[in-house]
Amino acid sequence: MRRRAHTDQDWTSHPDPLLALARKELAFYSRQRDRSRREHYATEIGALAATSSTVVAAGLHAPAWLTALIAGGAVFCTGMRQLFNPAPRWVLASQSHESLRRAVDRYLLLPEAERDAAARAVLQAAIEEVGSNELREWADTQSQRMTPTAPATGA
Repeated sequence: MRRRAHTDQDWTSHPDPLLALARKELAFYSRQRDRSRREHYATEIGALAATSSTVVAAGLHAPAWLTALIAGGAVFCTGMRQLFNPAPRWVLASQSHESLRRAVDRYLLLPEAERDAAARAVLQAAIEEVGSNELREWADTQSQRMTPTAPATGA
């Protein structure tokens, strides 16, 4: 896998700066979606492999240090999943990408002569709405993580 440098070109210098901005945002959400999907699969497969290997190692009477090492891998994958939460980020980035992609497609389907101020306003509103939704969802997730849960009391 090769890491590519993402150069954020100056979208204001393009003939249609709003379209260039929308495409820049699409590229961002695409990268976030793909990265979160890979992280989700890696943590899930890692946790599954480690937990099943722990049971097999214990059943085969493997040395205690080996069984503990494998179990530690399972705990690590579970912790990564809880800490970074890639599945909801994958869903959120996918929703944002899809909403923005549809808005860009609607804009591009208009003949160039009809891409007037009203059409640009609709595209700009879509860009801002996607960004606001992303920020709101992120803030909600962070506030839920920071809210301590009260212990259950039995009566």
